[in-house]
Amino acid sequence: MKKIILGLVTVILISLFSGCGLKRDEDNPLSGKDTDQRILMCLNKAYPEHNFKAVKSFDRQKNEGIFEDENGIKFKVRDLIYDNIYHFACRDEYLATILKKEDFFDKAKQIIEDKYGQKFIYDESVMAIEIIYDENNKITTDKISQMIIEVLNIAKTPKFIYPDNQEFSTGVVNYYTLPALGVLQCYLEKNQIGETELFYFSDNSMDKALINEKIDKLYESVDE
Repeated sequence: MKKIILGLVTVILISLFSGCGLKRDEDNPLSGKDTDQRILMCLNKAYPEHNFKAVKSFDRQKNEGIFEDENGIKFKVRDLIYDNIYHFACRDEYLATILKKEDFFDKAKQIIEDKYGQKFIYDESVMAIEIIYDENNKITTDKISQMIIEVLNIAKTPKFIYPDNQEFSTGVVNYYTLPALGVLQCYLEKNQIGETELFYFSDNSMDKALINEKIDKLYESVDE
């Protein structure tokens, strides 16, 4: 009799734990999704005004996959930052591909270097304006702000929602993508002391006075 009762208790406990597991799966949007589906979830969350599909499935050996928006723009998704039960993150080249199509980098270089006399630096992952303030380069806050506004408005870029939280906690679902070249760094150096302020393409309509405040803080930081 004791064995029968013990067996029933064991069955009940297994059922309860199994039920809890099923509930967690139902509450987890990542559950049952393959890598391509997870990437699409991230893209649709980050670029809400666009729709995407997989063209070439993510290849873990090559560390990339090819995806496409509703207008036929193909781009790569690379680097799985996280990929487990509750957490998924990757990097996409959607914005970078659009910038290249609109000749953004050559136009930005013309504005930054030819018009304002500063240095423009970029590669596959970093894009920055470098300002070395000295006797030969006393560019004002107002001119720096105007330069940034002009650069951010060169190309028509998609609306992007940056993840509020890029950290992961056990049992808490989080998934996102980060755009390659999604940030314009403004590096200001004076007397060999340098500080950086970050600007996003979503800042293209930011009031110039707010940009001035950010640049003024940069100057204050390098003057300390």
